[in-house]
Amino acid sequence: MENVTTERATEADIPAIMAIERTRGFEDFVGRWSAEQHAAEMARDSTRYFVLRDGGEVTAFAIFQHIGEPDRRVHLKRIVAKDAGQGAGTRLLSSALDWLYTETETNRVDLDLFVENERARRTYEKLGFIVEGRLRDYHRSVDGRIRDALIMSILRKDWAKRHRL
Repeated sequence: MENVTTERATEADIPAIMAIERTRGFEDFVGRWSAEQHAAEMARDSTRYFVLRDGGEVTAFAIFQHIGEPDRRVHLKRIVAKDAGQGAGTRLLSSALDWLYTETETNRVDLDLFVENERARRTYEKLGFIVEGRLRDYHRSVDGRIRDALIMSILRKDWAKRHRL
């Protein structure tokens, strides 16, 4: 674990990010973008890509949008770990939340996930996210189906309470 770091992603990381998005079995839960879409999103001032590196290899990534905008609400667009269920996503998200709540004026981080994605829901809840509701026919998945999603969030005050600040 000593060679595991959380870092800001660069354009050089896009091929690894795309490979993780396309991991077999993830198609029901993970969106997929082209290299051009990732590069354009990464170039936005209000977007931050984080990667978890293990011995230099990208093993997980996360995309946060709307950082620094007036409403102080950040959206977690996507988080994916190469080997789901091994703790990499939890570690990455925890580090990213720590950065957001200590280095920015973020008040709220929200996300949406397909209702069937129980493993992700448990991970988010473990980190302090709360289910706020169900979004009916909300998102089109990779296979073209329109599916329901849950919206979850964690507020600065909730994060601070968990960290005893």
